[in-house]
Amino acid sequence: MDPNSFPPGGCVALPASREPARAVVMIDAGHGGPDPGALGTTADGRQIAEKDLTLSTTLAVASRLRDRGVTVVLSRSTDDLGSSFGSSEQQADPLTTAESQRDLLGRVRCANQARADALVSIHFNSFDDPKVRGSETLYDVDRPLAPRSRALAQSLQSNIRAGLVALNRPSPDRGVIDDSAGSESGGGDLVLLGPRVPGYVEEPSAMPGALVEPLFLTNPGDLTAMATPRGVEVLASAISTGVADYLDGERR
Repeated sequence: MDPNSFPPGGCVALPASREPARAVVMIDAGHGGPDPGALGTTADGRQIAEKDLTLSTTLAVASRLRDRGVTVVLSRSTDDLGSSFGSSEQQADPLTTAESQRDLLGRVRCANQARADALVSIHFNSFDDPKVRGSETLYDVDRPLAPRSRALAQSLQSNIRAGLVALNRPSPDRGVIDDSAGSESGGGDLVLLGPRVPGYVEEPSAMPGALVEPLFLTNPGDLTAMATPRGVEVLASAISTGVADYLDGERR
């Protein structure tokens, strides 16, 4: 299969709703398809998969950014993974480590082909203690783009925290985290943000990037507030404002 191709619903470009377009931004909905990500349960017993909440949030962010004059590229716009696997590899079983790596590199390739000005990957945190709460935003320090990535991460973190207050779920500030795809704690999804690693990441992303984890999916109270139309609306508004504020800062 052509490594530069994407399946239907993968690597989708959505034009800005008004011209001229001010920037191109890649919004990545974490997980998808056979990879559900973390699982959480709301106070009323509904089970929510991370992949579903990341997708609904991503689609809402895209709508708001387009209204702000931004062209949005989505790594995936459906439940399926946005990268190309051969038909024999489409499966209901969890992804292998190798398949997950190929999926992440496909998302990087999408961002680079789109010549995105920024990349935002949306995830939700998890922990075995349901009382743990907090919001955090990560970026990779091991690349020349690190200062701009940190500026993007800080803008996102500040706006997400303000959004959670508006949702009446003020959450502990776990901060902007200086991480590295090559560190013991990094890797995994941080491949989207990191530098070239010979034999592992031959084509790194070519733009500033940050990964947001606005709350813990495993905290029933926070999940109950977020897994609603109002919760998604508030979070999407916060993330889109964070991106827009960053883009404004880049122009100054």
